[in-house]
Amino acid sequence: MMKLTKSCPSSSILLALSERELKTYIKQKTGMSEAAFADIDWQSHERSVNTFKDGPHIFLVKFLHGWLPVGKLVSRYNPVKYPSACPSCDEPVEDSKHFLTCPNPERRKWHAALKTSLRHRCESVDTDPALLDLLLWGLNHWLQGTPIPAHRVPERIAHLLHSQNTIGWDNFLLGRWSRHWTTLQLQYLQRNHIEVTKKNHGLSWSSNIIRLMWDHCYKEWKTRNSARHGKDAEDKAQRRLETAHRSIRDLYDLKPRCSLQAQRHYFYPTVENHFRRDTDARSLENWLETYQPMIMQNIRHRRDNSDRRLRQIDDVFHLIRTVPPSNPTPTMAPRQRTPTLTTRPITTYFRPHRITSPTPTLETPTTTARTTSTSNNPTTTAPQPP
Repeated sequence: MMKLTKSCPSSSILLALSERELKTYIKQKTGMSEAAFADIDWQSHERSVNTFKDGPHIFLVKFLHGWLPVGKLVSRYNPVKYPSACPSCDEPVEDSKHFLTCPNPERRKWHAALKTSLRHRCESVDTDPALLDLLLWGLNHWLQGTPIPAHRVPERIAHLLHSQNTIGWDNFLLGRWSRHWTTLQLQYLQRNHIEVTKKNHGLSWSSNIIRLMWDHCYKEWKTRNSARHGKDAEDKAQRRLETAHRSIRDLYDLKPRCSLQAQRHYFYPTVENHFRRDTDARSLENWLETYQPMIMQNIRHRRDNSDRRLRQIDDVFHLIRTVPPSNPTPTMAPRQRTPTLTTRPITTYFRPHRITSPTPTLETPTTTARTTSTSNNPTTTAPQPP
């Protein structure tokens, strides 16, 4: 636990406040034990996060904590608009692991590119060959979903294999390495009398390899997004149109659950008529933004009334006027009202006449003064009328 003093910067204070909650969150999310959590080289992880420049920082944060918007996550918001299936294969649920292990041939190309880059990078900084082999074996077996054969690992690094197996090789790809990696690398350099530099040992050596793995993961994320949303402008427009069609067809499946008035005002006679009327993605998306909330509210209102055993007005009174199926205009367009008895002005039936009222007389100040003086003098008699 960090000791806080008056000279500590504000960033250290904020880290100390959130450190315990962050550790608890990571252990609960990954199912990691306390011993495995304490065996992680968190200094190398911190150095890698602070020096990662190959992609947006928001991607790295979501990638490390399992919050990338894959199909399993975004389908909770709108299963129709955001399907949970993988965009590159037949997997019905795309999670964070499947994003990295998708069996599609185009998506698996990054596996070979990652292994080649790791081999070149590690050989350029005098990495222990046994550590390099274990690194490549561990990643390959995790991507293939098979365990690492322990008999292929030298005895002097067997404790490293056990430690990393306890932490998890999925966490290895997330930069959560066992602290034995840097220790064994330094022992190899000293045993073979290789000059120790900043690049071939310690935090610089480990963080350099971790950032390389994250760089390939970010490139694979962009490849996945191209498969989901399209590569060029024309492909992206076609994906938008397919998404809008899928969402509107789902709403038309809910049309019988709406009231007759809602069916009349919100929907076209058929979904094919709707698609013939609105052919571009922008018009269809505008229709969804406008009418989808009202349709869902109407369905909820009818369901609530049904639970309370309240009859709908459509069950008692039928609509007098219905829109013919052959009407090419949208049913939600305003109708022109014909002049009827209720729309004519009232002057058509009643002739207005002027009502006169008597003009009130105003008392002059002289008359008021005379009246006041008469009331104050009881001996003065009031003037007789003529």
